[in-house]
Amino acid sequence: MPNQTFALEWLGFAKKNILTAQLLIREKHFTDSIAIEIQQAIEKSLKAVYAYLGNPIPRTHSLMTLFRYSSTKIGKLQEINQDDILSISDYYDNERYPGPRYTQPALEEVEYFFTVAETIYNVIHHEVITSGI
Repeated sequence: MPNQTFALEWLGFAKKNILTAQLLIREKHFTDSIAIEIQQAIEKSLKAVYAYLGNPIPRTHSLMTLFRYSSTKIGKLQEINQDDILSISDYYDNERYPGPRYTQPALEEVEYFFTVAETIYNVIHHEVITSGI
């Protein structure tokens, strides 16, 4: 049985990440922090699909795992480029801590991936609100 309330809770957290990324983009700095907010917005949006369908929420940060499942439930997600999902997933692994793999993403890169995050959020939010899943 659909659980719209639980899904909307996940989406509420995702929206906070989107708004935080938007604020940082407007200020044009901390692109590594923007990247993490984008990754988290997508992760929480995708977990909202599990919540809506009453499935256990996976304890993973792998966007590809979450995306593969969610895109089988919401066909419109299949329009998202999976290479973008893989690139955004790297943010969580590489941008959180200093080390040899750390990079500062370009502002143009995070601005583009921000639009991907917004699209995923909006598609899932629409499906949850309209009970379209």
